[in-house]
Amino acid sequence: MTETLPDFLKANEIGRLTLDDRRLIVRQALLILEQNYALLPFKAARYGINPVQRLRLMQARLGRPGDQEPEWRFHAELVDIFNSLRDLHTRYVLPRPFSDAVARLPFLLREFTEDGRRRYLVGRRIANEPELPHESFRFGVEITHWSGVPIERAVERHAERFPGANPEARHARAVERFTVRSLGFGPPPDEDWVTVRYLDQDNKPQSVNLIWDVSSIVPEPAQLGMETPLAYDVEGMRITRTRTQLFAPEFLAAEESGEPVDPGPEGVTVSPELATVFEARRVTAQGRVFGHLRIRSFSLPATGIEGFVREFIRLLGELPQDGLVVDIRGNPGGAILASELCLQALTATAIEPEPAQFAATLLNLRICRANDIMAAWLPSMGQALETGAAYSAAIPFTPPELLAEVPQSYFGPVVLLTDARCYSAADIFAAGFQDNSIGPILGVDGNTGAGGGNVWRTANLLGSLPAADDFPFRPLPSGADLSFVIRRLLRVGPNAGTPLEDYGVIPDERHITTRKDITNNDTDLMTAAATLLGKGVPRRLDVELSDDLTVTFTVLGIDRADVIVDGRPRTTIDLGGNPAPLPIPDAGTPRTVRIEGYDGQALVAVRTFVRTAAGLKLRTTF
Repeated sequence: MTETLPDFLKANEIGRLTLDDRRLIVRQALLILEQNYALLPFKAARYGINPVQRLRLMQARLGRPGDQEPEWRFHAELVDIFNSLRDLHTRYVLPRPFSDAVARLPFLLREFTEDGRRRYLVGRRIANEPELPHESFRFGVEITHWSGVPIERAVERHAERFPGANPEARHARAVERFTVRSLGFGPPPDEDWVTVRYLDQDNKPQSVNLIWDVSSIVPEPAQLGMETPLAYDVEGMRITRTRTQLFAPEFLAAEESGEPVDPGPEGVTVSPELATVFEARRVTAQGRVFGHLRIRSFSLPATGIEGFVREFIRLLGELPQDGLVVDIRGNPGGAILASELCLQALTATAIEPEPAQFAATLLNLRICRANDIMAAWLPSMGQALETGAAYSAAIPFTPPELLAEVPQSYFGPVVLLTDARCYSAADIFAAGFQDNSIGPILGVDGNTGAGGGNVWRTANLLGSLPAADDFPFRPLPSGADLSFVIRRLLRVGPNAGTPLEDYGVIPDERHITTRKDITNNDTDLMTAAATLLGKGVPRRLDVELSDDLTVTFTVLGIDRADVIVDGRPRTTIDLGGNPAPLPIPDAGTPRTVRIEGYDGQALVAVRTFVRTAAGLKLRTTF
């Protein structure tokens, strides 16, 4: 159902919370920030804020007799307190109907840079939207003013409302959500309609009046269990599916119907259940043909982590093998294990996953004691409380034995594309890509969104803790919600110990978005990516293993192979000129045969054979 913003606000005036409702929300917010939130000391020091004291002052005001402030001021202050943390994980969500609604205009805003100045174009139009009063207002025309305000200034004013961890993140989210705004995380647009001034295709000034409409949020997949560690932009995850419904409904339709979306002549068909997650195509630039694999989120399908990783591996095999661009621009995050297991498919070396820490509090200790899945953190939590340490030990979510089940599935050079909208599990993916030296990162912004935390919501606490009455958490009224970082994540490798939160991942190379990128499917960006791919080394490690354990190689960019049988080295083979088939000495009847390919001293490729009922078979999927 769609209605105009004035009609929605008239029908849903704020004023449904009782005084006791308000007191409950503030008590729960104070409890969570003081006793559960993993980043409070870090945020307080970094930004010079005291959100806990502000909540105490709210609590004191709500305890006084007499008239209370209007409800909209109550919501506005809570939103401002949580936004002061500059943490897109840790948010206050307004009650229904605001939590379930977005205000939107019938197009998306896109930004590029020309002559050193940011400029803005009309991006996608809403699918099946009736024609606008001016047919010249179409994809690719340049917007100059927004209700009389120069568009660049209007975007910056909107960015001031966002709690992103760095200026680039706030600006990128302002552009992304300029025409699709969640009503559950902040105030509605100030104006009932806007006057957009633009240059038509003949470069003549034109203007059009557009009315804000309100639509329902498309529900996000239910992934609230503590057993699936999540890291995501809470608002972004809600809006992403709604934007898809408005501007590309065929992908949501594929999820429901089971019929795949036609990928076009250069595209690769994606499994319908992951149609909103992956996009794969072949790209030609700089005289090379390479793969472009976009990961729009790390949201899980019904088949869970296994289904996500298997589809990633399958798509890798369908794309050209001499170069790959993995694109996580705009990815708001999702399942942490999905992001780290996909990384393992891109490299021969064992991924070092990012570890996570609890804040050392009595309440967090009780939560760890009540959940077997948090047993690994329990010993250090008790020790931290005894010694006064601020945090528990740092322990990764993704276990080594699970990573070992993921076969290396791509052997050519890989480039990662990022922007300032990458957040949380996407930040984790980018950090792991850089920390484990998988390849260069090409960013269209100077940093990622810088989200480094495992997110819980009140639904986690109420639905997953045994004997919930023994804990101080209570359901919030009218669909209001609180989300927060329960565990912070740290980087590894050369950046070991650095918090991912606020610092993000700085790309190795920078590409400034051009007009052609917007109007011609990222043409200049793909050219820049092709240049980076050209600096990498194409590789192959194709191995056949016969029943009598004779091994045959077809290789590229690899000069030797070590053969390891059931964990024990058996032989080393020089691979110059692809040698004749060779038997593996003293192999017996092995359970596993691992072939490690080296370029000099660097391990660059791995193939593993595992014994099945039909004999030794090459592991090709997760």
